[in-house]
Amino acid sequence: MFEFLKKVDNHFVGIDFGTSSIKVVELSFENQKTKLENYGVVDLNWSGQGDQPKGANVSSYEQKLNSALKNLIAKMKLKRGSRAYVSIPGFSGLITIIELPEMQQDELARAIQFEAHKYIPSSLDEVAMSWEIIEHLEADKVSQQNLEKNNSKRIRVLLVAAPKKDIEHYDRLVSGMNMEVRAIELETFSIARCLVGEDVGNFFIIDIGSRAANMILVEKGVVTVNRNIDAGGNEITTAIVDSMAVSRQRAESFKKGDKDLINSRESALVIPVLELIASESKRILNACREKNKNLRIDGIFISGGTSKMKGLEEYLTSSLGMPVTVGDPWKRILVDENAKPLVSQLGASFSVAIGLALRGIEEYKRK
Repeated sequence: MFEFLKKVDNHFVGIDFGTSSIKVVELSFENQKTKLENYGVVDLNWSGQGDQPKGANVSSYEQKLNSALKNLIAKMKLKRGSRAYVSIPGFSGLITIIELPEMQQDELARAIQFEAHKYIPSSLDEVAMSWEIIEHLEADKVSQQNLEKNNSKRIRVLLVAAPKKDIEHYDRLVSGMNMEVRAIELETFSIARCLVGEDVGNFFIIDIGSRAANMILVEKGVVTVNRNIDAGGNEITTAIVDSMAVSRQRAESFKKGDKDLINSRESALVIPVLELIASESKRILNACREKNKNLRIDGIFISGGTSKMKGLEEYLTSSLGMPVTVGDPWKRILVDENAKPLVSQLGASFSVAIGLALRGIEEYKRK
């Protein structure tokens, strides 16, 4: 999304700045194979809440991030100058599809600037934008309204925007670790790249982080829908605390345990945030089908740290009326036998970090 310096090498580092942890993955590409070289995670636990504490000033939060990343990089023994790909939380940015008449490139750039004002509440000087044409619409795909305007030649444009201050913040943070920041992108694209990759078809992803849930529709390799709910794993933990009258630490253990707290008749809990995620996912899918009667969903994945919660697949499968599975970010990566048990425990929580490093490999393969 936002390009930086380029340099050829076959090792790539993905850095996922989550609200509850920092995850780092190093991948290599050799003999047409992608291999896991290194990985690490550091907890950013603010009194169990997984986010910046109330009353903490910006400088203290910055210092904590800086210290956590520095210690993690030292522990992983990453080389100076490592090529890093960095994520911005999905809720920090904008991804939308706009439909415009076909026009010359310079006219198109001005038209997109004009359209962007409709979606971006702040000054355009404060955001970094990128865009690309994803489809040239044929007459039978153009809306009736546009046909009535005698303008049948249309294009669909993917518009991406993120605050410049966020980009500069993460660039400064990672560059200060003697790493070369090659690109910064919204985590939405990292997740899609990791879980869908070059698979043919249309896929829906429900990524549940500690602070937010992100619903992503990927059509033929392109992210066409991105919706965020400002609620996630923290709210699930809170629901368990309230329902079972236990501490947050105990609730986290229950959430990660082998007992199904969602579907079991004996002990099923009412977890409002899961109901919200399911209903919003259903609404998005129905809305997309209304726009495109021929839309077929080839798979629904869940990812994020909450994805391994016992019973979540079954619950969402029942709610959406389609099979839902936990996405496997490691399926295209060679992993040493000794590391496989640990990787299995990490599961889909590393989707963003892996997707970031895979971007580096994609760029490397194109050279």
